[in-house]
Amino acid sequence: MIQKTLAFVIGVVVLQFQSALPPLLVIGALIPLLCAIGLFRRHAFIQTTLFLFTGFLWAAFHGHMTLSSELDQELQGIDLIVTGVIASLPDRASERTRFELKVESMTYQGESKSFPERLLVSWYKNAPLISAGEKWQFLVRLKRPHGLSNPGGYDYERTLYSKGIRATGYVRADGDNYRIAPAGTTHILNRLREEIGHKITQHVNDKSVSGIILALIIGDRSQISSSQWDLFRQTGTNHLMAISGLHIGIVSGLFFFVGQGVWRRFNSGCHILPAPQFAALTALFAGFVYAGLAGFATPCTRALIMLAVVMGSVLLKRRVQPFQSLATALFVIVVLDPVAVISAGFWLSFGAVFVILLGMQVQRSSGRRLIRDLIRMQWVVALGLAPILILLGFQVPLISPAVNIFMVPLFSLILVPLLFCAVLLLFVWPFAGASLINLAAWLISQVETLLSGAAAYNYNLPTLVEAPLWMSMGLLCAVLMFLLPSAIPGRRLALLLALPALFYKPVTLPAEAVRVTMLDVGQGLSVVVETAHHVLLYDAGPSFPSGFDTGKRVVIPFLSSRGIQHLDRVIVSNGDSDHRGGLGAVLDQFPGTSLISGEPERILVGNPTPCAAGQHWTWDGVDFELLHPENNHHWRGNNASCVVAIRNKSGQILLTGDIESEAEASLVKRYKEKLRSLVVTVPHHGSASSSGNAFIKLTQPEYGLISAGYLNRYRFPRDQVRQRWQEAQVALFNTAEAGAISFIIQPDGTIQGPWSHRISTKRYWMKSSS
Repeated sequence: MIQKTLAFVIGVVVLQFQSALPPLLVIGALIPLLCAIGLFRRHAFIQTTLFLFTGFLWAAFHGHMTLSSELDQELQGIDLIVTGVIASLPDRASERTRFELKVESMTYQGESKSFPERLLVSWYKNAPLISAGEKWQFLVRLKRPHGLSNPGGYDYERTLYSKGIRATGYVRADGDNYRIAPAGTTHILNRLREEIGHKITQHVNDKSVSGIILALIIGDRSQISSSQWDLFRQTGTNHLMAISGLHIGIVSGLFFFVGQGVWRRFNSGCHILPAPQFAALTALFAGFVYAGLAGFATPCTRALIMLAVVMGSVLLKRRVQPFQSLATALFVIVVLDPVAVISAGFWLSFGAVFVILLGMQVQRSSGRRLIRDLIRMQWVVALGLAPILILLGFQVPLISPAVNIFMVPLFSLILVPLLFCAVLLLFVWPFAGASLINLAAWLISQVETLLSGAAAYNYNLPTLVEAPLWMSMGLLCAVLMFLLPSAIPGRRLALLLALPALFYKPVTLPAEAVRVTMLDVGQGLSVVVETAHHVLLYDAGPSFPSGFDTGKRVVIPFLSSRGIQHLDRVIVSNGDSDHRGGLGAVLDQFPGTSLISGEPERILVGNPTPCAAGQHWTWDGVDFELLHPENNHHWRGNNASCVVAIRNKSGQILLTGDIESEAEASLVKRYKEKLRSLVVTVPHHGSASSSGNAFIKLTQPEYGLISAGYLNRYRFPRDQVRQRWQEAQVALFNTAEAGAISFIIQPDGTIQGPWSHRISTKRYWMKSSS
């Protein structure tokens, strides 16, 4: 069973890495063929191979079904009337309310249209109070799923796909939006979650920790602040902020032992149903309720299935080996939801259970004390999951094992049961419930203080995002073999397999070579320039009132994925928010970095000095020169953008910021043929006010790079601008279509690239965003 389960899962995983799905006709033809082979060929190898292909085809069929309800391309960005039911807890912020909508109908100008089953909708400014389960009509504008695509960055499209969301959009505030019907009985669970959330918010005195309490009780993590998330990530405790297998297991375990102890007191009841079976039913009920409070989120559903497998063996009075139970749960989850394997949480959940079983199996007969076993368990989990976290590009704080030794018992054995009791009391004895919940809030505030102190001593292991696959697999095998029982000979020698990964460093550029990466930051700009031993950041992208900061979410993860631990200089081309928005986060990560700006008076962080034509420096044989603005002319706004020329023996790269026709004319007049470049960032995101014919003619680049947001409201780049560059035989690349774009220009004239991150990482579910 274990071997066949692994084969099936491998088949599912292989499918998820495909850029396109096999045709349904091929799937339909192959399934009967595989069944026939399976009936007549009983050899173990053939059976295992059949399970592998079956997993692949099952995942492909599931993918076709999921993608069958797509938003039509021509319906993007136009006014549509949709009716549907609020299918999630609304995420309320000061400027917007966001929720999932289960669509029942969609019309355009009175004509019914096919529609995705589930939408993610935002209502900006003056949104009324919306509750889960209510039926509404909205006037919306939608687009297909599309997220930023950068090395080391968050894959938003993958998250939407895993949740079955096939379009996102916003409510038109001036539209005919109204509630059709109140919440019905079909969404009673979400209504209960919402009611619990209201009571918690009402009774918690320390509002700064109410978001953590909501996360632990009803699985609503939207109210946890970004600074709190940063603290949890730095200390490796962010896994405690979700209702996951750990919390469900603890709660179910408590109910199991309490239920068993109580039932044994009723002799007559034990004759009808033995105490272990009653306790198993009690544990299942507790796990089901707790998972329900979290809205049956994917991690909770996984935990519930694993719990059902274990408790099912108790109910059926069958002794099942732990690894067999794990394999059964793995098989059931992947069959029910093949998309689960693209989630990092899936691998971390099963990985944690696997390494605990692997590393703790010798302890069952050792008789060691509980405290020592608990410490060893944290060590086993931290060591066993470290390779998985590194492979997935996550931070691995070295202080995490020490912190979790105390935090896991505190949260699981004290805080979660305490909050559970507090919530129950809020409905029957509000005073006692409020007292308990504020006691828990006080404990959480003390925990934050302790974590803040621990974070000061944190160091993260480097990621292996760009390392060869064999090196990553060697590290994983080394750790797993090291966790085997000590009686196995030679297991310590397995650590030799980890040496290449432990000493891995990203390949550095040779002298006089330069690497340029235009990051995908949406409607904004951020370019990273690397030489052999130096790094320049040109603009830091936008930030938004919602708290999304491309400096924190795009720039820093990219630098981390490249193994960059020091910035030599930051240039903020101008003072607009789409260029300076992420600067604060970048300077927090790299304090003391030299800062230059075309509008230093508009930069509110750091100590910027003015950008002035004529400034120049050389790094590793690569020359940098500032061409604009000149000192004797007081430029403002877009035309004050700092223009940078980067040169090696092969040619020039020109970073232009937001300059418009006046600044272009000044550059043409002052530099003439010196503007000739290999690569040019198209000025002002492709605005019609830039990219004049004279500027294009003198720069004559081979490649033009455009940084623009997907379906942005300015409609950048403008069609006439595209046409002018293309008529000059310039190959254009737009981050909205290509994601992050990278080049390496060698000193011998070789241009390596361009590399499009979106194209190189394309998966079958991404086809709808093109």
